[in-house]
Amino acid sequence: MKTTTIILTILFYSFTYGQTVSDLFNSKNYKELAEFEKKSEKLTPEELYMIGFANFQLENDNKAIEFYDRAIKSGYDKGIVYYYKGVSFFYLKKYDEALIQNDIALQKEPTNQEYMNQKGQIYRLQGKEDKALEYFEQATQLPNTHGESFFWVAYIYHGKQDFKKALSLYYIALDKVPQQNSYYKKTLESIGQLEYAYSKDYLKSANAYSQAIQIDKENYELYYKLIKSYNAAKEYDKAESIFNLVKNAFENGKLPKEDMEIKTIAISQFEWNGQTAIIRKSLIAPKESLDISYKVFLVNKEGDKVERRFVVEKTIQLESDGAKHLLCEQDKNTGDHITYPYGWTSDNIPLDDLEKAVKLVLDGKMEYGAKSNFSKN
Repeated sequence: MKTTTIILTILFYSFTYGQTVSDLFNSKNYKELAEFEKKSEKLTPEELYMIGFANFQLENDNKAIEFYDRAIKSGYDKGIVYYYKGVSFFYLKKYDEALIQNDIALQKEPTNQEYMNQKGQIYRLQGKEDKALEYFEQATQLPNTHGESFFWVAYIYHGKQDFKKALSLYYIALDKVPQQNSYYKKTLESIGQLEYAYSKDYLKSANAYSQAIQIDKENYELYYKLIKSYNAAKEYDKAESIFNLVKNAFENGKLPKEDMEIKTIAISQFEWNGQTAIIRKSLIAPKESLDISYKVFLVNKEGDKVERRFVVEKTIQLESDGAKHLLCEQDKNTGDHITYPYGWTSDNIPLDDLEKAVKLVLDGKMEYGAKSNFSKN
């Protein structure tokens, strides 16, 4: 009776053990799966591969390679094990070894798009972009299983500043990359950027950013870009509605730390004599005199330094038709506070009018009305 019980226990253990490895792998429970290393002598070749993959997911690439080798030696001679062995070498920055393993995987599965894409990635991470492009383009010709290659082809042309070609390729990528893939959102962001900065089709830019937000609703950088796109398209009401969403997020402490501290966000920009002026709007409504609602930074032509800083300040409205907000300038070199004879009678300050006022000053067509420096004795 005792012997029968032992036999049944062994049979039950063997059945459960084999199932457990597979179940843990399929459920992506990699931490527990990696624990089977202690009993690896009893594992099948495929299960050894699974232990390797578990260690790969746990970022233990050397251990992963050890188990991939054991799987191969035991007879698991499939493209996927060589592919992931190469990926582990890739993350270890051993690119020559990664390329060898990836090529073996491609020999076994020459039409595998993911393997060809990884070959492009290996060259890209080595700074060999033209070589990478060659393999990314080859990958786009294979049966489309994951689509990332279409993004990378566009990305490299983007880096080469062939913006027209890059934009058309990003639109192709948008059709080829699965929506659940992270590169789908990256494609939308790249389209938004190029439509804004290159083609200046601001509504298309806004459309791309709107779609990206639906995928990543907590990414407020996308909201800022959407606001800029709507303002550039003169869709001011739409821009204001998005700004109000951002303001609500600010009030609930959800914005990135820097924006929570600065309390303003960039909502628009314009060009003046080859320089960019960035308009930032306060996330806190001005209540007291001297409270700032807008800041305008004129950046130098190199794009690395602010040359002049303008602000819109709340003032005491003496008459119903008098100025409620005034255009001012803060001279960081002298410390002077400069007030210009240009203001707005309501809290609604049109961006195009703010741009017009700043340009009048920059063009020397508006003299200051008053100047003060409280830092001087």
